[in-house]
Amino acid sequence: MSEGKKARIRVVSRLVEPDGDAHEIKNARSGLLRLTADGWVLEYDDVQDEEKAHIVLTMQPERGHVRMQRMGMVSSVLDFLPGEKIASRYVTVYGEIPVAVDTHSVEICMQEGGGELRLHYDVYMGGERTSGARMEITWRV
Repeated sequence: MSEGKKARIRVVSRLVEPDGDAHEIKNARSGLLRLTADGWVLEYDDVQDEEKAHIVLTMQPERGHVRMQRMGMVSSVLDFLPGEKIASRYVTVYGEIPVAVDTHSVEICMQEGGGELRLHYDVYMGGERTSGARMEITWRV
């Protein structure tokens, strides 16, 4: 276990809506990388549309599993496991919204001095596919 190392983080998210409309968001953040009993944990604060959130990514490279916890005005815990469609929910001030994440692929590359995470997944609400997404997170310690 480690107490953590400061990390420079780059997050690139690409969302494609069912009508084909695409959006890309690129951010640079500072955070912390540490090894825990649950796996590698990367934490950082995120700001989108003036909304702040704390992100905790737990990565298990040997299983190809990633858990993303988001704590803010909208909170969620999303699990990414290739070939699995996993139910979850978004928690908002207006109530809970059930969602499911259908993960196509998870790539985790841990290297000395940094690493990379690539996720490819679809999000479903009410049984309907609401978006396709690709997320790339790179970090340097």
